[in-house]
Amino acid sequence: MNNHYFIGIKTPSSIEDTVRHYKEKYNLASAYKAIPHMDDLHITLLFIGALSKERIPHLKQELDAVVSQHKEFNLSVSGLSFFGSPKGPRVVYLSVEASPQLYALQQSIAAIGRKDFGIEIDKRFTPHITIAKKRKSVGDFAIPKETYPPIEFIVDGFSLFTIHPSKSPKYEIIEHFSFE
Repeated sequence: MNNHYFIGIKTPSSIEDTVRHYKEKYNLASAYKAIPHMDDLHITLLFIGALSKERIPHLKQELDAVVSQHKEFNLSVSGLSFFGSPKGPRVVYLSVEASPQLYALQQSIAAIGRKDFGIEIDKRFTPHITIAKKRKSVGDFAIPKETYPPIEFIVDGFSLFTIHPSKSPKYEIIEHFSFE
């Protein structure tokens, strides 16, 4: 059986207090089946899915080429938002402010996904950090969108992760790719 993989940016510990605040404020564990472990918080750049181990060396080689085309940059997290209905969102997340450098990086990685894995490029990329997903019930569970002073951090690279569904934390960094 093949492991599942994705490429993403591990988020810094500086956002953990904000994550805890919203988990408690909205009692997210009561309404959602999946509350990510603090060590699993990330920004997904490309979800690959199932992949044989034999294809990993080529993927790493492609990602090495991408890393040389980008430099470190700043990102900011500045709000609480969601995907789905305001009466019962299916995903609750921290909003990542728009960044030309982040979009350029995501497009470079998405191009590898398209070329090597047939993954269509999603032009609706919404950078976010998921803090709750998979609703437990169908009733109303309203969560308002909120903003707060930006929490800024430096992105010095990205990582290739594998997923261990039955473990916690469930995401393991296979390799980190640092910008030069």
